Amino acid sequence: MKRRVFFILMSMMAFGAAAQSIPKPTAELSKFTIKEITLRDVTFQFELTVSNPYPLALSFSGMTLDFSVEGSKVFSAANKGGFSVPAKGKKSNTFDVRLAYEDIYKLVQNYSTKEWLNTVIDGSLTIPLPKVPGVPATISFNYKLEKKIPAIKPEVAITDFTVTPPSAAEVSAALKKAEKKVDPEKARGAIANVLAGKKPAAPVIDPADLDLPLRIKFTIKIRNDARFPINFNSLGYELFINDESLVLGDSSAINQKGQDILITVTNTFSSKRLSTQVKRLFAEKKGNFRVIGKASLKLPDDISKQPIPLGFDERGSFSF
Repeated sequence: MKRRVFFILMSMMAFGAAAQSIPKPTAELSKFTIKEITLRDVTFQFELTVSNPYPLALSFSGMTLDFSVEGSKVFSAANKGGFSVPAKGKKSNTFDVRLAYEDIYKLVQNYSTKEWLNTVIDGSLTIPLPKVPGVPATISFNYKLEKKIPAIKPEVAITDFTVTPPSAAEVSAALKKAEKKVDPEKARGAIANVLAGKKPAAPVIDPADLDLPLRIKFTIKIRNDARFPINFNSLGYELFINDESLVLGDSSAINQKGQDILITVTNTFSSKRLSTQVKRLFAEKKGNFRVIGKASLKLPDDISKQPIPLGFDERGSFSF
């Protein structure tokens, strides 16, 4: 009996030693960055690298990530970045998670007084393991990450909107090109009336029948109701009026005034774009706008050594 007990104990010890010597998978977050910032959200990018020592592939659904900002839990994301790792192989997967600013400023007290927001991300990953004697059913990994993000609570407006009528020479050239036999001065007057919101006395010509350069000038005003100074050197933009694209281009005429950044835009558009919806803007002296912007933010090196893309797609109404 004593020999049998001794044999069982020795077998258990040997089995335990063998189980401890079985290699285990490793999982590391090999990349953690801010991929992009918009006026409405922040996108974090993660890269998860897993090494599989077993002769069988490992598959898992992904990570669970809990986001806390300034001590308040804001958002949870489950099953992010899942993939399969081949037998005795190593594989990486990159995935993105977006955190909305609106979710943050609903919870963070005194949001408008903050310039930076301390963000803590608690991540967990559970990988099911092959059914091998001495190997547990799963293996888990936990991560704690921290990153500061700028505090943004935006208001976007279009101000100082003007369109300059074409010159007499431009009207004459456009009429000749379009082979329209219309008096240039009358045509110019009719176009000026449309841009002034007036109904022409006589329908001399529809401005959309000509290819005339119309000079436009306006200001994109971005106000941040938090303390982070939104600052960039150049903005790529596209302006829509009443849901129709009017102009697109780039502007480096940028002026910072406190929490406001003012981007002055000067451009031209063809009179062919004077559709019914765009004409309504001039007739009513008000309209709806949509402005798409692309720029680049340089944050402190401890947050990102590379410039981070800044984008926005904002809508609103304006009058002039």
